[in-house]
Amino acid sequence: MHIQYSKISSHSQWQSLKEVWIGGVYPDNFFDHYPANIQDIFCRINELTREDFKVLRNTLEKLGVSVVEPQFNRVDDYLDDEGRLGKPPISPCDFSLTLNDTLYVLPQYHSGIDPYQHAIDQYRSNGQKVEIIDRAQDPMAWVEFPCVVRAGKDIILDYDPSVTERKVNAHLFAEKLAPNYRVHLSTTGDHQDGIFFPFKPGHIISSHYQQTYQQSFPNWDVFFLKDVVPNFHKLYNSGVGQRWWLPGVDYATYNEQLLSISKDWIGMPEETVFDVNNLAIDEKTIIVSALNDDTAKYLDSIGVDAHISDFKTKYYWDAGIHCCTSDIYRVGDCEDYWPERGSNGVYLIDEWI
Repeated sequence: MHIQYSKISSHSQWQSLKEVWIGGVYPDNFFDHYPANIQDIFCRINELTREDFKVLRNTLEKLGVSVVEPQFNRVDDYLDDEGRLGKPPISPCDFSLTLNDTLYVLPQYHSGIDPYQHAIDQYRSNGQKVEIIDRAQDPMAWVEFPCVVRAGKDIILDYDPSVTERKVNAHLFAEKLAPNYRVHLSTTGDHQDGIFFPFKPGHIISSHYQQTYQQSFPNWDVFFLKDVVPNFHKLYNSGVGQRWWLPGVDYATYNEQLLSISKDWIGMPEETVFDVNNLAIDEKTIIVSALNDDTAKYLDSIGVDAHISDFKTKYYWDAGIHCCTSDIYRVGDCEDYWPERGSNGVYLIDEWI
């Protein structure tokens, strides 16, 4: 929870990381008003998740990164207007984004309470820029932050074109950024951090979802993952329709209990490729939740060291290492990795259509 730098700055997803937010789960007593059997299963999920966040925090700190964690007070702060408990802040990547010298935060709870308020207050007291997004008026409220890829002077902004509000507001946000960036709009409707992982200039690790990057990342080397479809994907597609998986937890026994509380918390883990949902510490160091032999050999061949930080509950939370973090301070300027691309403005990536 120690805030070391109190500085906000980030221009890419691979420059040297110095401060990061990581996710967290509610205190166990937030479930006290539920029946005992529901309390038991959620306390088990909390236990597993806390263990893995502790490993992630320790890994980050050993690599010289300051780690900020959420803080909680009252359970009432996290209830919606119908008294239902909102999803805990497992994935700060979903609701916070640093662009240049500004941290944008999308409010998550009806109370207006933010579990990272202690950090926000300290940044502001140090003269740093934090913008709390107005859900009613700001186009950024319709932007899914995991759909934004920062690469210095170039920003990729993906949106779902079938949702009118997302399309309109993505274009508005792109126009806002265009004076200072080359903004590349794409229309896959996917979270890009579950599709590919740009982790150093010239290099990408990609899932099977995207097959070409010549327009989006011209002349970069792409390593395509092999055989990374886990058994959970096969369970979902076999007709069982299993929406989640937890180690040591029987699906048939606990599914109804879990969904009674957390139906809206579970994303689409049946689609996510967690092997690309990684975090770059710098151009020579990354953190992953899993690593197969082929990927390890590739990383070794280009001088990149991978640290494994397992996240055993990822098929419940639908969250990998990148999801579970939000970079606040990376050292470095806004580099132009493709100066031949020319002037700032809004462009279309049509290779992904």
